[in-house]
Amino acid sequence: MTTSMSGHWVIFSFFAWGHLRPVSNLAVALARKFPDITISFIVDASFASKSFGEIERNVKLGPDASVLSRIRHIPVGRAMAGMTPELAAKVATLDPRWVPCTSPAHSAELQAVFDAMMEERPFEDSMGKMWEPIDKPNFIVSDVMMGHVTPALKQKYGVPLYMWFVGSATSFTRSFGPTEKGGRAPGYIDECLAIEADPEKSKGRSFNEIAHGVWARSASFKDDVVRVKGLSPFYQWEDAPQTAWHPVLYDTLATGYLLMQATDGILLPSLVEIEREGVEGLIDWYAGGDDRKVLCLGPQLPPEYFFPTGSKKHAQLAGTEVRYNSPRATEPSSDQTDIDPSIAFLDDALDKYGVHSVIYVSFGSIFFPKARHVQILFERILALEQPMSFIFTTAAPNAFLSDELAKKIQDSGRGLVVPWAPQQAILAHAALGAFISHCGGGGTFESLSQGVPVIGWPFIGDQPAHALWMSEVLDTGFELLQVRDGLIKGNAFRGGPDGTAITGTDEAIAKEIDEVLKACQGEVGKRKRANAESVKQLIWDAHQPGGQIDQHLDLLKPFASKSN
Repeated sequence: MTTSMSGHWVIFSFFAWGHLRPVSNLAVALARKFPDITISFIVDASFASKSFGEIERNVKLGPDASVLSRIRHIPVGRAMAGMTPELAAKVATLDPRWVPCTSPAHSAELQAVFDAMMEERPFEDSMGKMWEPIDKPNFIVSDVMMGHVTPALKQKYGVPLYMWFVGSATSFTRSFGPTEKGGRAPGYIDECLAIEADPEKSKGRSFNEIAHGVWARSASFKDDVVRVKGLSPFYQWEDAPQTAWHPVLYDTLATGYLLMQATDGILLPSLVEIEREGVEGLIDWYAGGDDRKVLCLGPQLPPEYFFPTGSKKHAQLAGTEVRYNSPRATEPSSDQTDIDPSIAFLDDALDKYGVHSVIYVSFGSIFFPKARHVQILFERILALEQPMSFIFTTAAPNAFLSDELAKKIQDSGRGLVVPWAPQQAILAHAALGAFISHCGGGGTFESLSQGVPVIGWPFIGDQPAHALWMSEVLDTGFELLQVRDGLIKGNAFRGGPDGTAITGTDEAIAKEIDEVLKACQGEVGKRKRANAESVKQLIWDAHQPGGQIDQHLDLLKPFASKSN
């Protein structure tokens, strides 16, 4: 006789906020959908409070607080222990083969915890808490960065394994698809190693420089044109539009590719309705004749963000947002003197100038543009004939504003510069007109969820694909091209038979920014905002009971219970 038991799902998260924040919300969404499962959420101990804050926030803003009791939040390891700004700068120059996504020691800690779960014995986490055994896991969700850990667990125990990817379907294909489908990973490592072994090709470059160079231009694409289903064609160097690089990208591609091959399914924050061709293209090469699944679960945000918001609600939402680099406000504030400065700024702009009168500028927490380019950007915003206010967040460690520019912004009375801002609440505010963004996965899907046009300024990774998707396919935004300063100085594919020449001069950058900002305020901007609003509605509809997200989640039902 067989007995059915509740499912035990294990989520392996990655500490970077752009990964950790959405997967924390995903844990809540899964627990809400499947009331009988228990989730063991494995998180880096140094970032556990941030993740738990995000989970708690989602639960408090949602309809059912009981889900919190079914999410076991387990801190394991400290990947960034001892990291200083000086050491981080040194790491950025190392041989990529020495910079794994997870170190051997951290990987061993994670594997040991999972072994204990499978053997149904107690274990101690990195905070000293003892965890009593429950039924052994029957399902794994792995962040794309955990390729050193989870494929081995699947091989050892045979537990079904799904990958959580933070970007679009097209960016997934660009990363891990076959070369003929526009994928980068196949052959990337071998090409880097072959160049290193050939002095005539390596030309004295370090392996880090070689890895960066092959990322920007690979011999795999003979005509230099990359064609991914669901995206407009682009030259391969457009996928590395800035000089920004980190050696961990090499390992992300190498181990992410192995993880992809080991998976039984992919979980995406996208939707079929907003990325139909891209999803079809991904299914075509990934699933093929196999039973592997591609599930589109939509942007991972608290449910409150999929309903209209008012001024008071913005203050409450901002008060609950988790500050990645500073303490979290644990409860929404009812005292208007404690309102977040960004929300107060937006409220004031709404009263004075009306809807869509503010630009939000954020380049994320890792990379930052050239100081000269940033100066040109704000000079052009301040020179607008039809004035717009702006909020600028300086979360990246290398973010820099000259004293002269900071004074100019302050004297203008039109700008607010903050070290951190409640991005999700800002994007939901009626005063917001546009978002100048690096187009990471989080910001991309958060902006689409609120119908906000994006002005893309991508650096690397999945960002260029997102900028291209929004500006050329969805037609919900723009992309700045003249700010490019990547390793390969080549044209952009778009813009006519010969593409668009990238001169990168101060004059060209200023001219393009002027044109884009003017377009934002004119008929082109109205069209793109209307398209963004249409995408927002598709996202909101998909989150309704019985919508596309529910339908895709239903495909996980077989893992919600297990039989003995």
